[in-house]
Amino acid sequence: MEFLKKHIKKIIIAITGISILTAGIYFKQEFFLMIPLFVSLVVMFFQSEANRLGPLLGGINSLIYTAAYLYLGIYLSAASAVLFSFPFQIITFIRWSKNAYKKTAVFKKMTTKARVLGAIGFFAAWAVLIVVFNYLDAASEQFNYDYVVLDSAQFLLGLAVQTLTMLAYIEYTYLWLVQIIVGLFLNVQMIIIDPAQTTYFIYGIYATYCVILAFINVQKFYKEQQAAAN
Repeated sequence: MEFLKKHIKKIIIAITGISILTAGIYFKQEFFLMIPLFVSLVVMFFQSEANRLGPLLGGINSLIYTAAYLYLGIYLSAASAVLFSFPFQIITFIRWSKNAYKKTAVFKKMTTKARVLGAIGFFAAWAVLIVVFNYLDAASEQFNYDYVVLDSAQFLLGLAVQTLTMLAYIEYTYLWLVQIIVGLFLNVQMIIIDPAQTTYFIYGIYATYCVILAFINVQKFYKEQQAAAN
């Protein structure tokens, strides 16, 4: 029991990796589509602990995800990966290193006004994206976008999470939980169209576990920092 408790994360990573590989082979998924998932297993391990190495490795992995997302036809996620996730995570690593606390960063909270304005901005932008891409989908036979609602939500949540993470606001973990749930629903939609995307759903389950751990750890670090400051 003590061994299991000590190595539970490594065991979960191993099981997830084997499951992704098995599903990929069974559904004959191109191996390059699985590569970012394998890298993400390590990235999420660090991010679950709010470790500064998480954003550094995650930024590099974003470039691999960009190619995979373009191939899968989830264009906003691809744009988010290369235009936002990559630079934001590298900047996050730099900022967290300058404002370090143990292996993580010094965290802070958003004001109520900032939370309300952020929520209004999110839903307004989401509505605009849905209208624009539905129009493009209807106007052009060559533009086929099956994932507009969930992918646009995933895109905006990813942008918000990256921004709040870079600024070390603890609210990034709240939105991250929402984003990971939306991501699971997007994965299910993708599986219906292409069962080979089961690999991404398996990773999504593992990522959910890591995001929950990140939420717990960031809360813990924030309380430690507030106690030390007082």
